[in-house]
This record gives sequence, structure tokens and C-alpha cells, in this order.
Amino acid sequence: MADILVKKLTADDFDAEKYVQSLSHSSVGGLELQQQRQRVLQLSKETSALLKKNVYNNYMQFIETAKEISQLESEMYQLSHLITDQKSILSMMLEVTISGDKGPGSGLSGVQEAVQEFEDPQEARLRQQRENRKKLSALLENIEGCSHVLEEPERWLVYEGDLVELSQDDYSGQQRVRACLLNDSFMLATWLADRRGPVRYRFETLHLLDALVPVNVKDRGQATNAFKLLIFPDARAFQAPSPKIKSEWLEHLERTKKDRVAAQQKQPTAEHRAPVANPDSENPFLKQQDSVGSRDSQDDDETNPFSWWSSSSAPPQSQVPQTPEWMQELPEDLDQAIAQRNFEDALTLIQRAREYFTQAPKTLVNAEMKRGVETRVKTLVSVVRAELAASGERSLNAGPKAARRAVNILLQLNKQQMACELFLKYRTAILKSALQRLRLEGDTEVYIRHLCAVYFRNLNDTLNEFNKVFASCKSCLPALVVWAGDSMNSFASKFCQHVFSTQSSLTTVSECVSLADHYCKQASKTGLDLRFALHASMSRDLERRVASARDQMLDAIKLRAQDESWQPTKFTDERQLQTFMEEMNDIGVAGLNEYLTDALVLGLTSSVLELVRVMVAFVEDVLRLLVVWPDAQQLLADSLTAVLEAQLHQCKAAVQHPMLKDKTSIVCLNSLFVVDVLLPLTEQRYTEVTGFAHPTLRTLARYRQLFATSADSHTSGFV
Repeated sequence: MADILVKKLTADDFDAEKYVQSLSHSSVGGLELQQQRQRVLQLSKETSALLKKNVYNNYMQFIETAKEISQLESEMYQLSHLITDQKSILSMMLEVTISGDKGPGSGLSGVQEAVQEFEDPQEARLRQQRENRKKLSALLENIEGCSHVLEEPERWLVYEGDLVELSQDDYSGQQRVRACLLNDSFMLATWLADRRGPVRYRFETLHLLDALVPVNVKDRGQATNAFKLLIFPDARAFQAPSPKIKSEWLEHLERTKKDRVAAQQKQPTAEHRAPVANPDSENPFLKQQDSVGSRDSQDDDETNPFSWWSSSSAPPQSQVPQTPEWMQELPEDLDQAIAQRNFEDALTLIQRAREYFTQAPKTLVNAEMKRGVETRVKTLVSVVRAELAASGERSLNAGPKAARRAVNILLQLNKQQMACELFLKYRTAILKSALQRLRLEGDTEVYIRHLCAVYFRNLNDTLNEFNKVFASCKSCLPALVVWAGDSMNSFASKFCQHVFSTQSSLTTVSECVSLADHYCKQASKTGLDLRFALHASMSRDLERRVASARDQMLDAIKLRAQDESWQPTKFTDERQLQTFMEEMNDIGVAGLNEYLTDALVLGLTSSVLELVRVMVAFVEDVLRLLVVWPDAQQLLADSLTAVLEAQLHQCKAAVQHPMLKDKTSIVCLNSLFVVDVLLPLTEQRYTEVTGFAHPTLRTLARYRQLFATSADSHTSGFV
């Protein structure tokens, strides 16, 4: 059976709506639908278990693969370092002759040595930067996961060392870190205590110097030689090994930031500066050096197998595009917009920045700026989430449109799932607050009327607002269905607590259930039918309440039979008789004039008349429940049969009782009234409400022959 169900659900042409319709048509009653639902749920659980198992297996493979990739990356760094060393050795061998002297053109002549003494400071600085970049490459070989740091060609190492990161609360030591100050950024790597080998650190983060401010920290307790780095929106504190190293860190940070700012200011002017004559062209010594060097370099290129590596690794001569001014001011503008709760302006800036990043080159500067924008996106999301947090009367009394602004912001930030979840939580808080304000005033039916009005009004507002806000997010509809089911369960729990936990009559119960079902039908016009959830929540209580009412009716019949004196009902005057007849007509019992034995005497006993009143009310209550609760048709129909059969059984016992032979005529008259009037009236009302005949009431007509025979024999014997 399970295999057949799996084949149906996994078929290419499977249609969920058609499948549900076929189940509804082929199933008889709610029990079979429940069984089908259990099968689907069981299959869902099995599928979920298989998916979890596969995800776990894939995750383990992913972890193993990540370890292998990390190990491979470490080996690649080591190979790169070896290749660099070999290249240096080969270059030195090419410059040295067999006797140990430098070959022609490879060494520096006296003129060149004189030129080197007057070397341009710019050339010296470039040479120092190249050396620092080599140091950075060697340093990064000991740090795991930092290959992207070397992607920027104009980056080199300024200062580095081990630090201890401190807690912001009590300045206690947290972890050992490796700090690297670069010319444009600040890198941190965490210490791997359990790692053996050359790679002893793992890359943690890389901060641009533009977003970093060093701050000195006074010594306090054990926190000595500490300094802070203000990195928006947080701050991090570090402890240096000694006061000297601390001062060196602060000095290098300040100087590097100043050099960074100066370089950024000079770069735009250098681009627009007109080309000037090369001063080196007037130096005859450099001309000679260039001519000799060019021949040597040409020979070296032909014989050096690593010439392609040298040329490819040279930094590009073209300048990196400058960041627009509005982009540099974007973080401050975003912070200001978020602080002033101008969410729309903040959203516009974020969208503009994202468009810029899609077209801008993928440099480290842009990557860091993008990371800063995404950090502010998270801040914006957290602030918007606070808008939807239903805390305080202001939010709860703002109406269904109050959350629309915040939800729209989240939707435009591609946070559909979060927006849906927060919106539904917000509506849940509003519903809970509205239900808590209800007071139990008056009878149960009045309270249930107010309860249904409050709940279903909130439900309709939620559905309408959801359809407006999430009209383009069809993936959020399942969350709405789940929320509606949960809210219906909460409503049904409160409903059952006040309807079934009290000593309410069956009439009150049927009225309340019918009222809740009516509101459910009205809510289904919006496209969400919750009647099944309502019936499932109260079915057990309804069964227990109907069975209790049936048992009370049976006990009352037994008590009336014990106290029955079989005396006709006498009226004091014509007015009282007329009032009684009108009362019987109102409840559907007509034609009682046939049972008058005298002007003011009715041949029916008081217990039978009481049975008529109670039975008619019981029938109406049962039929009202049957309309709302068709799954309980068998229980309700059997209850009607049981009550009438108990009354007829008592009539049969009275007819056959030897001590009531002198009252056989009135006993038979009342018994025939139950069979000829009350029984057909019950069948008629059942057929009118349900549209089909009662399955078992007609079998009770067999008592008529007994009562008629007894009446005839008594009449003939009397004659």
C-alpha cells in the first residue's frame, strides 16, 4: 500500500488538488480520510528521515573534503615558497661565473655604484615595498584560509606580532591572535592550539584601515599594555606583550593610516597631471646602464625559464578606479537613516549600493565596503524586527495596516521568510491581546458570540492583509495555513473550556457550536476553510456531551415511569387549555383535540406531556449538531432511537403490568400517542433537516400493534 502511495505522489503528472478530490469522493466519512491523512503523514516522516540521513552523509563528506582542501592549500603555499626560493637561487647562479665573479653586465660598475648612492627615494621605497610583500607572502604561509589577502597586488606587510584579545566587559584574556598590519588593512588570525606543523593560525577577519580607529587603554588590574581598535559597529581590545610593543603598534597604526590618507589624496591628482620629460634621459650614466641592462635582460629572458612568472607577477600599471564620493559617505548616511527610522531612505541607499557592487570591479576595497553595507543591512533588519515585535499597547492597537511598512521593507531586502514569520507573530500577539480583554459576562452563549466575533474578525483581517502584502510571495502561503491552523486550535481550546467544561445544556452547546460553524463558513469565503480543524478540536467533547444528554434523558424517563400515576391532565378553565394548545402548536405538536376526553380533560398524562416538551427540544438540538457535525451522524441518530425506544419500553411494561389493568385504556392512549404523534414528528424533522430518512426510527412502529391490540381487547372486555 505504501509503495502504491509513493508511486502516486512521485508520478510526473501528479496533481495534489485532483488527488485530494479523488480521496474526498472515494472516502466514506471522516474516519477513512483520517486514515489516508495518517498514511501521508507517515510517508512524509519516512521521507524526512531519509533526507536527514542523506544530508548528514553529505555533510560528513563535505567536512572531509574541506579538510582535504585545507591541507591541499597548505601544501600549495609550501610549493609556492619552494618555487620562489628556487627562482632566487637560479637567478643568483645566472649572475655568478664559474670562478665566483659576476658575469659581464650582471654586476654593478663603478658608475652604477655611484648612481646607487644617489638612488631616487621613490625607487628605494618601491624596493622596500617589494621586500615587505615577500615577507607578507612568507607570513601567510603559516595562516590557514587567507589566500584572498594576496589577491591585491598593491598590498604589503607593515608590522606584525602576537597579541591577546581581551573581553570588552572585564578585560580578561579570551584568545591568542596573530595581528598583521598591512598598508591598507588590518588582519587577524586565531591561534590553533591543537595544530602541529607550519600552519599554526586560522584566518579570522580583515578590516580596512579606513574603518578602524586605534585607541589607547589605561592599565587597569591585570589588563596592562592594552589598546582598542574601534571597528564599526563594535570595538575589540588587545593586549601587547610589553609597553614597547604596545607603543610600536599604536605608532605603526597611526602612521599607516596617515600614509593611506595621503596616498588616496595624491592618486586623483596624479591621474590628471600632464606628462613631463623623464629626468633620467639627461643622465648619460643611466643611458649606458639601460643599454647594457637591456641586452642582459634580453639574454636573461631567453635563458631564464621563470621569465614568464616574473612578467605575469608584475603589478599592473593602470590605476585602480576611485570609489565615488557618495559611496564613501554611504556608511554614515545609512547609520543616520536607520537612527532616524527613515527606513525607505535606508532601503534606497542599500539598493543603490548593491547596484554599484554588481558593476564595480571585484577588488578588496569594494569587498570590504560591501561587507560594511551588509552589516548595516543586518542592523536595519534588527530595527525593523523591533517594529513588528508586539510589545506595548501602541503596536497592538495600531490595526492591521501597522505592520505593512516594516513587512514591505523586509520583502524588498529579500527577507521573505523572516517577514512572513514576524508578520504572523505580530498578528498572533494582537489576537492574544484581544482575547485576553474579553470578560465572562452573562451566559455562555453571549460570551461565545463575543469570542467568535473577535477571533474571526482578527482572522479575516490577517488573511486580507496577508493577501495584500504577500501577493507576490506564493511560497509564504504554507506558513499562513499553518498559522491559521494553530490559531484555530487555540480558539477551539478556549471555546471548549467555556462550553464543555461548564454545566451547559445541550441546547446551549448546540447553539454555540452552530455559531462557531457559521463564522467558519463566512471565513471560508476568503479561501481558507478551517471547519475541519474546528470539528477535529471539539469532536471528543461533543461526543461526550451528546452521550451525557442522552443518558440524562434515559434516566428522566425511568424516574417518570416510577412516579407515573396514569391520570389524565385536567385544566382549570378554557383559557388555560387554549394556552396549552398554542404551546404545543408552537413546538410542532398539533391535533391534540382528538385526545380530549372532556371539555377540560386531556387524556394524556403529565409525564407524557413533559416527555413531548423535552423530546422536541432534544430532537432540535441533535439536528442542529448534525448539520454542523455530519461525522457524528451515527451517534446522533442512535441517541434519538434510544430515547424513544426507552419511552416505548416503559409504555409496554405499563400495558402488561397486572396492577394497571383498570387503567389500560389511558395507558394505551398515551402509548399510541407516542407511536402515532411523537415518533412521526421526530422522523419528519430528521428528514427535513438531513434530506433522508432516519435509519432506525421506523423500526419502533412495531410497538403500535401491541398497544392497539391491548386497547381493543380492553374495550371489548369492557363491553
